Amino acid sequence: MCKPSAQTPVRQVLPTNVKPVHYDLSLKPNLKTFVFHGRVKVDLEIKEDSTTIVLNTHDIKIHSATLASSHLKTESTQTATEITYDEKRDLATLTFQESVKANTTAVLDIVFEGVLNDQMAGFYRSSYKDDNGEVQYLATTQFEATDARRAFPCWDEPSLKATFDVTLIVPDHLTALSNMNVLSEKPYHEVGKGTEEVKYATTPLMSTYLLAFVVGPFEYIEAFTSGEHNGQPIRSRVYALPGSVEQGRHALNVCVLALEYFAKVFGEAYPLPKVDMVAIPDFEAGAMENWGLITYRTVALLYDEKSSSIVFKKSTAYTVCHELAHQWFGNLVTMEWWDHLWLNEGFATWVGWLAVDNIFPDWDVWTSFVNEDMPRALNLDALRSSHPIEVAVNDPAEIHQIFDAISYYKGASVIRMLSSWLGVETFLAGVRRYLHRHKLSNASTNDLWTALSEEAGVDVSNFMTLWTKRVGYPVLKVHQDDPSSFQVTQTRYLSTGDLKEEEDETVWWAPLGVLTPEKIESWTLTEKTQNFDLTSETLFKLNANQTAVYRVNYPIDIIRKFADEIKKENSGLLHNTSDRVGLLADSGNLCVSGEQTTAAFLELAEAFENETDYFVWSQLSTHLGNILSTWYGQPPAIRDAIKGLRRSLFAPVAHRLGWEFAATDDYLTNILRVLAISNAGLSKDAATIDEAKRRFWLCAGGDTEALHPNLRGPVYNIVLRAAKDEEEEIRLWDEIHKIYHDQTIPTDQRLIALSALGGAKSPTLIDRYLQMSLDENEVRGQDSIYVFRSLSTNPEARDLFWDFFSQNYDMLHAKFAKSLSLFGSAVRSSVSGFTCLDKIAEIEAFFAEKDTREYARPLQQAIEGAKVNGKWVQRDHESVAAWVEKNSGRFA
Repeated sequence: MCKPSAQTPVRQVLPTNVKPVHYDLSLKPNLKTFVFHGRVKVDLEIKEDSTTIVLNTHDIKIHSATLASSHLKTESTQTATEITYDEKRDLATLTFQESVKANTTAVLDIVFEGVLNDQMAGFYRSSYKDDNGEVQYLATTQFEATDARRAFPCWDEPSLKATFDVTLIVPDHLTALSNMNVLSEKPYHEVGKGTEEVKYATTPLMSTYLLAFVVGPFEYIEAFTSGEHNGQPIRSRVYALPGSVEQGRHALNVCVLALEYFAKVFGEAYPLPKVDMVAIPDFEAGAMENWGLITYRTVALLYDEKSSSIVFKKSTAYTVCHELAHQWFGNLVTMEWWDHLWLNEGFATWVGWLAVDNIFPDWDVWTSFVNEDMPRALNLDALRSSHPIEVAVNDPAEIHQIFDAISYYKGASVIRMLSSWLGVETFLAGVRRYLHRHKLSNASTNDLWTALSEEAGVDVSNFMTLWTKRVGYPVLKVHQDDPSSFQVTQTRYLSTGDLKEEEDETVWWAPLGVLTPEKIESWTLTEKTQNFDLTSETLFKLNANQTAVYRVNYPIDIIRKFADEIKKENSGLLHNTSDRVGLLADSGNLCVSGEQTTAAFLELAEAFENETDYFVWSQLSTHLGNILSTWYGQPPAIRDAIKGLRRSLFAPVAHRLGWEFAATDDYLTNILRVLAISNAGLSKDAATIDEAKRRFWLCAGGDTEALHPNLRGPVYNIVLRAAKDEEEEIRLWDEIHKIYHDQTIPTDQRLIALSALGGAKSPTLIDRYLQMSLDENEVRGQDSIYVFRSLSTNPEARDLFWDFFSQNYDMLHAKFAKSLSLFGSAVRSSVSGFTCLDKIAEIEAFFAEKDTREYARPLQQAIEGAKVNGKWVQRDHESVAAWVEKNSGRFA
């Protein structure tokens, strides 16, 4: 084997002279001093003669380390003569005087201590208030990707699977949970009365990042699965702080159904005797799939049927299904290394929606996927600063930067494309083959392609490698001279619209799915340019049902024919909702890149005035909102005309659906009502604004029935934006701020209020909001993302936000130093809203003097995205002005 050159990056992995096979871990966390003491005994296989053992630690102090080894009939125990740390690489090196022989076994016994930090990483503390309003603490874990080493010395790499025995020594009035079921609980007298020792059953073989423990004053509700596909009922519980656990009922109901569904489609029973889901007050991610002990951000798990907003019902169901899918895809079979993160996240995203669709078929989740998830992937992947689905990760510090829309949503999108092409049943049969072959082990992307190829009888890797190892995706340009045929040319799609020849070398395999009035033709594009014959002279649309990952650029005459189809009853050729959503998504994005015009999109949007489907309205809302957000620096008459178009579309829907939620209304009707009222109000529809203000003040006065929980977020935004002067705006803002601090309402309602506060126009209120983000008593660190995102979408706040961010950079970096995804979110939000190229150059100059390695990817993407919007306005502002002039008076 050739050695890598000096320029070739090398994975930072541990030496292979020893291999862990079992950990016996005991921990004593102290929730007063925030120190924990621990002892771990690790059964090792000795692969090479060794006097040193290197393992991972981070902020762990090792007090002693002994090594007991056996060779033939002799046994020896020795204490480490030296313990050294490489803090930059999270390594501890234990040196022993005598060498231990290869092909023997040993037990490494380490006594250590660490800190229950407040950084939402490793073994950490989370705060809450008790019934007396006093701040109390619980202990929990977040180990993915490389933070198990913060809790105990270990071999913290996904391929180094081992079994674990866990013992927790905790106050006996608290609940202590780990991955497995409790074997025993008994008093622990060493540290005085009131302490107990809790032992758990041995885990299956698993990676360190999936280990978990939680200690706190939790209550629970429980249910059992049917056992139909798991062979036995699985005990399922939701744990939450006192007084809120009943809000976990929806999640629990989803859990017991999803566990049986996954056992069925994966052909493998859930291998643990229980699954616990716990709501954690401070949690950086949305949720974490620890095997048998899934931890959640509170808002991602708890849902109040009476008081929560309906939009959270779907997100809670999906998050539960996503994390449960990981119990098989990620936990039972684990990626070999972080290059293959998408195997975990992309698949769990796709199959999570598959389960939600099975449980809630009336939600139409695959159209929702086309409307929400695919655009997240395609928007990011349209940038030069994107990355392939499979991206090389060498330094563990890089891992957090690829937990993004590419790994999750592009990964899920290409899986959906492949499963649609193969057939879902064939695809799932290949997945069952893959899981059975690699269970309790590790696998790579090629292992999945091999299993699918064997099942389908076609070499899947031949074309899927193009999608996982190449950055970007194509735009297919349609050319038609002859009405009975058409030509398709593929090029890489860049939202910058300035593709260079050397960037356009990939020839993607793209299933066309040509929709005609008679049928769907299953043709495939495999060359740069291909011709296709139609069976008759007819209108056609590529990418039927939007199952493939590309944009389509049609000539303007075909787009106008589509607009005529849309106006027909039941939408003619485009009767499938996904096709209408896809047409809007393609047109809305191609005007950003300059391959179509913004005026052409506005013309197309007018055709949807009689639309009835929520997802199409949602796509319209997204793109009209993007245009308004990007055109914020244009003259008021231009912005008002675009708002007028939006008002002409949405206000009739808002007036038709009204403000009351009937028990007979289905889910999609309810969320369309919310969307329509929001767009109408923000577009200055007088009747909507008046009703919003009336209901807001009734609700503020104690009549909570006046304002349905589903509408509170939109109403907060509408009334703030419509305030007639600063005095009224301050009164409204203070009232919303009061709602945010109301501990008696569900978390989702409080966070809705927090986000709404960022919509203020007053510089005084914007400054107050920014100062709130620095105060942990006002905004938990994990919730800062709501502040950042809200300010990013508020044109009046962008300059103030950037000034605040740049002036407080060092303080913000220190605050989020160990929660780099949160800091990356702050960076992205502070930059991405700008369209002035001079301002963007100023921002680039600011970061040029910073060490940006920890957040280089989100920074590059934010700056590139801002430049895209700046060039979009430069290129299209005249054509939009001409459209406004042409439609003068229509949208006043």
